[in-house]
Amino acid sequence: MTRMRRLWVPVLVGLLVAVLLGPAGVTATEPRVTTASIMIPASAFSPTMDDLDYENRGFRLQVTSASGAFFAPLSFPVPVVNIKKITLYAYDNDGLKEVCVTLYRARPADAAEDTTGQVCTLDGSAPQYASTTLISPRRVTTASQGAYLWVSIGGPGLWLYGVKVNYSY
Repeated sequence: MTRMRRLWVPVLVGLLVAVLLGPAGVTATEPRVTTASIMIPASAFSPTMDDLDYENRGFRLQVTSASGAFFAPLSFPVPVVNIKKITLYAYDNDGLKEVCVTLYRARPADAAEDTTGQVCTLDGSAPQYASTTLISPRRVTTASQGAYLWVSIGGPGLWLYGVKVNYSY
């Protein structure tokens, strides 16, 4: 009986260790944060008013008289993202007018929206990009919220080339 006990004790201890540690070669991993970006070209923006005089050449959007506003939806490939940065690509050779982009997070169930971040051209230097990381709230949950961009162009001679949104998930 003692010989049998000496044989079974190591076997039982080995089985217990195997159950507690799991199968060999399998290890638990922590979720990784992935950073990605989405580029919204000028061609994706639609005017906010029917009587707006504008020209959209696909790679460039401009107003031909007065000023104008345009919008474009954002579609993310995952259900929850955190917005990290917004970058505006524009042509601005006018020190008095500007091109601005604002990121909104719509909440249809609340009949509300949140302004999450905005960036504008900085001065009258020609082709330029301007960016911001001052974004709050950052999280967009696509099951209950929709994100979109609103661009305002201050007048003729200013062009929008596109907007890049960096996000993590």
